Formats: sequence, structure tokens, C-alpha cells
Amino acid sequence: MSRLLFLFILSCLSGSAMAQDSLRVLFVGNSYTYFWNLPQTVSTMAENRGVTIVARKSTAGGSTWKQHWKGEKELKSRKIIAQGNWDVVVLQNHSMSTINNPGDFADYGEKFIDLVRESGAIPILYMTWAREFNPLMQKAISEGYKTLGKEHQVYVAPVGEVWAKARTLRPDIRLFDPDSSHPSTIGTYLTACVFFTVLTGEKSNGLPERISTIDKNGEELFYSMMSKEDATFMQELTDSFELERYNAK
Repeated sequence: MSRLLFLFILSCLSGSAMAQDSLRVLFVGNSYTYFWNLPQTVSTMAENRGVTIVARKSTAGGSTWKQHWKGEKELKSRKIIAQGNWDVVVLQNHSMSTINNPGDFADYGEKFIDLVRESGAIPILYMTWAREFNPLMQKAISEGYKTLGKEHQVYVAPVGEVWAKARTLRPDIRLFDPDSSHPSTIGTYLTACVFFTVLTGEKSNGLPERISTIDKNGEELFYSMMSKEDATFMQELTDSFELERYNAK
């Protein structure tokens, strides 16, 4: 899909006028979102292709959708969603929520989906990955997000399943932080490739292996650096899933 067609369709689906070449995206979640600056990595990847994604986050370490909804940990996600004039809101729950609290996962997932739609934005569910020590967790995680997405006709970004495939094909790549739960810079890069494709409708192949920006002092600031070979593998892997751009249903 061409970029201009993508922007035209998005404007129609969202029901609001969107600035040329601009997309406002809010990431709601916890450390799986803020580790190694996932929102900024996605926006920098998009900038590389000439698409402006204004990415912001509402996060707190270890938080769940229930805590976001109740305003615990000083979170103000409901207010930020309602007043932010977002085009897309990405929803990421605690990594063990589908396993330990499936009832809350479904209940508060529905609440946030409804809130996001009421605000005029499009919700996207961010499927997380299994812990390094137990890849078998992925089945329950995937089923939880896919069931919620199907019941409410919400797009699910299958990050966890892309990670699972990467671990099978390239066990030498260190996707995890030393705690075996959070992403490394490489893991965040892979996650960002998924969201880049979902949000822009473009293939990730050809994105740079070094993701950087310029800070307020004019200095180059790097979000991630890796070999060209590893970056190409992650891009090809992401593109092999033939991810479609989200829709407004």
C-alpha cells in the first residue's frame, strides 16, 4: 500500500482530519513498552521512510490494565486517552496477565477498547512474549490477546509470536535483557519492526541497523545499534509474517 493511500484511508477510518504525513500514537503499558524507548524507536523508523509518527507513552513498571484504569501508580492513562486527540492507542498489559489474571485481562481490556473508541482513536493490542525460561507460555499469551481482539474486532500486533519464531530460527540473538523477561535493545528493535509495519503499512526491509535521533544539544543519540546481518534477519522475519495494517473495526 502506498504511503499516500495509507494516510487517506487512515483519515477516513479515524473520522478526523489528520495532519499531512502525521500520526499520533499513544502507547499504554509498562516496562515492556518503555525499555529501550520503543515508542521513539518506532517513530524514528517511520521518519526514515518519510512518515511522521508522534509517539507518546503512559507507562509504569509492572503495571496492569486494571492499575491503569484505577489510576494506581500515579497513572493517568484514562485522562490522557480521553483528552489526547490520538489517532491510535496501543494497549499492552502485564506479561503474565493472560496466565495469572485472565478475568481482569478480558474485563479491563474491554474497558480500554471502549474508551479508546469513544475518544475517536483506534485501539491496537500489543501481544507480549513468553519469558526466556519458558517458551511454552506463549500459547496462553497468544490465545488471550487473539480472543480479546476477535471478540471486539481489534487488531492484535503479534509481537510475541514474532519473538517466538526468532528464538527458534536464531537462538544466538539475545532478545532478552539479563533478567530473562524484559527486552534487550535488539529485542526492542524487533518489536519496533512489528509496530512500524502495523502503523505504516510498509515492509520493514531496508530499515537502518542503527536507530538514532538528535538531542536538544544537536548531538546524535542512539536508541540501538547492531550488525547489518542481524537487522536484516529481524526485518525479513517481520515481513515474513505478512502483517497487515490495522483497521478501524
